[in-house]
Amino acid sequence: MRVFEQLTEERRFATRESECISNCNQLPEQMEAQRCLHILWLYPDVLNLHGGRGDMMALLHVCNLLQLPVEIRRCDSFSQPIPLDWADMLCLNSGELKCAPQIVAALQRQQADLQAFLQRKAMLIAVASSGAVVARQTELLDGRVLEGLGLLDMQWKERVSVWGDDLWFSLPSGLQVIGNQIQVADVFLADTQPALGQILYGRGNCGDGKEGARRDNVIYTNCLGPLLVKNPRLAEIWLRECAAAAGLQVPAQLEDEWIETETQSFALIQKFIEGKMSKIG
Repeated sequence: MRVFEQLTEERRFATRESECISNCNQLPEQMEAQRCLHILWLYPDVLNLHGGRGDMMALLHVCNLLQLPVEIRRCDSFSQPIPLDWADMLCLNSGELKCAPQIVAALQRQQADLQAFLQRKAMLIAVASSGAVVARQTELLDGRVLEGLGLLDMQWKERVSVWGDDLWFSLPSGLQVIGNQIQVADVFLADTQPALGQILYGRGNCGDGKEGARRDNVIYTNCLGPLLVKNPRLAEIWLRECAAAAGLQVPAQLEDEWIETETQSFALIQKFIEGKMSKIG
């Protein structure tokens, strides 16, 4: 009941009318001296597909469990200055591919701020179609080419048909991540561009056994779910990395009992996918 009440209270503060969500006044007194981790939620009214809001709520909830002070701010308008100098983490959720050029243009207007953001090892997470923003280029079906920021050395090619299926992959650390994939473009990594993970089941970038891409703290993944709702351990890892880069301490551990529902859900989905794999094999 305590967890349910806590989540209800979090949802109350996560309304469209609120441009800031924070737990800084809810944590133990000894944490008051530490500044909050700053998470910037970019264009939530445009990047609004496949449960992106749920991922932001997952970040807030995992921060509560880790006793990590956090503040999540929205940036809603393309004409609004992006507070990159404030942010420790920048989240680009899934949206329509056609929105990518406007997002690229908005970030390019603050190129110096973006470079400073990256140089201090702040984290940028792009999910699904938002990967076109951090890619080098995207080739559309009509022949047009959309230029990205080139933060990751990958090329995109719009698909004739949308690909949808479960997705299960492993990170270099051994952590397994599970979700689903609704893919509008094939993603091709350069030989020197590391993947985020290796496919256990699903298509990933383009059916080559690779999932997503990562360079330093710029991360791209095809995985939906919502990703961080289904994979709280992944949320914990990324939050710890982000906090370390910002010089913040994370006092608590994410106990197994706190994520028991997600763990059971992971096991059920894994069993379902293994059943599909046995039929294919």
